[in-house]
Parts: sequence; structure tokens; C-alpha cells
Amino acid sequence: MNDSIFLVGGRVLTLFLILFVGLYARKINILDPGSTKKLSAFLLNITQPLMIITSFQMDFDAEKLREGGGLFVTSAVIHVFTAAAVLLFFKPVRNFEQRKVYQMCALFGNVGFLGFPVLSVVFGDYMGIFYGVFYGMFFNIFIWTYGVYLISKKEDAKGKIKLPVKEIFLNAGMLASIAGIIMFVLRIRIPLVLLNSMELTGDMTFPLAMVIIGSLIYDIKLKEVFTDKKIYYFMFIKLIALPVIILFAGRLLNLPELFIYMGALMSAMPSAAMAAMFAETYDSDARAAAANVGVSTLFSIVSIPAVIWLIELVLR
Repeated sequence: MNDSIFLVGGRVLTLFLILFVGLYARKINILDPGSTKKLSAFLLNITQPLMIITSFQMDFDAEKLREGGGLFVTSAVIHVFTAAAVLLFFKPVRNFEQRKVYQMCALFGNVGFLGFPVLSVVFGDYMGIFYGVFYGMFFNIFIWTYGVYLISKKEDAKGKIKLPVKEIFLNAGMLASIAGIIMFVLRIRIPLVLLNSMELTGDMTFPLAMVIIGSLIYDIKLKEVFTDKKIYYFMFIKLIALPVIILFAGRLLNLPELFIYMGALMSAMPSAAMAAMFAETYDSDARAAAANVGVSTLFSIVSIPAVIWLIELVLR
């Protein structure tokens, strides 16, 4: 881990500055909602899977594999705990549709678009993605199971929810993660020329992700959002309370520092863009979800470096 919080904070800020490129591209009509959606599909189905696969092109190390397995379990425990916590934290929200959107947005952070770039800053390009893959595998399973249930449930309905099995296990990110792990364990190496091409394509992921996020939050009407008192409560829970609780709980339980660091840092990520997509797909309050995603992303410019500083201080 990087001992210099100022260096880490500076590099995280560098990532966030690219977000304004996306904002500007929307402002001058280079990007629009349709092209942003296509760029997101390009990232999710091509550049990020290639980045994941190439990150596993390292010498096999049983200890690293054990760490990865531990991070998968850590992710599972944290997501289940957070799912229970947000049910309690947002119980006072009277509007049912808004309440489940707040719960969804607080539970599922942007561990892919934003989490991977931040992890690469903290742990280095290869190990950051390596750790992020194991943490993100449970995230993918959980958002397509419990996440679908949470956002699609109705206040008075008790019918069964049909889960999209194909999306859970056959999405590009999950397949790339499995392929990368298999190649890592079996020591399968990609030919150098092909590997270089894959790495160059995968390197687009981080700046492209920030451009996409900038484009997504362009339409947020900040004046309307900031007059809603609930948004401030949501920001506190999502960006401060949950990562701090996880940090000190992990320290109290004397868990390995890697697991504490990963759990607290990934919990500090702003709301996942998928939360807004799910809200629109399942006829929930998509406007509230988009506002939560956009504003939490803006606030995280400050909160993520602050959480990193606190983690470094506590684990020192």
C-alpha cells in the first residue's frame, strides 16, 4: 500500500478531473445519452474484460489466490451486512419507491467504473485490478439477485421475482474474471504481441469510465437535488458512515489489513450507475436514483481521499 496519502489523493483527484471531460463533451454535444450508453456497453463488454484478463497475466502465487478468495468472502459479508444496515437506516423514508431506491443506491457502490481505477492507484495497476476482480465477483452476483429483488418489489405485492440467471453468470465481466483466474492458476500465458494489444485496449477503461460518469451526471439539476434534505442524509450514510463502520469493525475483529482496507475503500465508492439503470428498468423512482448516483459521485471527489486518509491512519 502507498504510504504517501498525498500522492494517493493526488492521483485519485487526477482521475476525477477526467470526469469534467465527459461533462464538457455533453455540453458541446459531442456526447449524448445514446452515445454514452454505447460507450458504457463498449467499456463493460470489451475494454474492462480485457483489462481484467491481462491483470491475471502474472506468475502464479498461491498466497495471492488465497487473498483473492478471502476478498470474495469479505465482499459477501460486507454486502450482506450493508443490505441489513440500509434497511434500518432508510426506514424513516416514508415514500416506498424512494425508500427502496435509497437502499439500492447505498448498498451498491461503483466498484467497477470507479473502484478499479482507485484500486489501481492504491495497490498498483496489476494487483489493484486483481483484488478488485475477486471483490467484484460477489458484487455482480448480489446486484443481479438481491438487487433485482430489492428494486422490483412492490409495496403490496408478494409474488415471486424471476431472477435473470443469464445476466448473473454470463455477463462479460464475470466471464473475464473466471477466464483470468483459470489462466492464472493453470499458468497459461498470452503471446506477447497479443497481450500488448489487449493491454493497450484495456488501458482505455479508466479514462473512458470517468468520461462516461461525467456524461451521466450532466443532466442532474443540482439546484433541485440540493434542496432535498434526504440527499444529505443519504450522502452521509453512503460515503461516510458505512465505510467508517466497516473500517472500525474490521479493526476490532482484528481482520487482515488487506481485507479491512478493501472493505472500507470499496464501501466508500459512490452509488453504482447500475442502480439508476435498474430503477428505470423496473419502473421505480429512476429520477431519485440518477440524482443519488450523480451527487454521490460529485461528493466522492472529496470523500474518497478522506476515507483513504482515515484508513491509512487507523491501520498505521
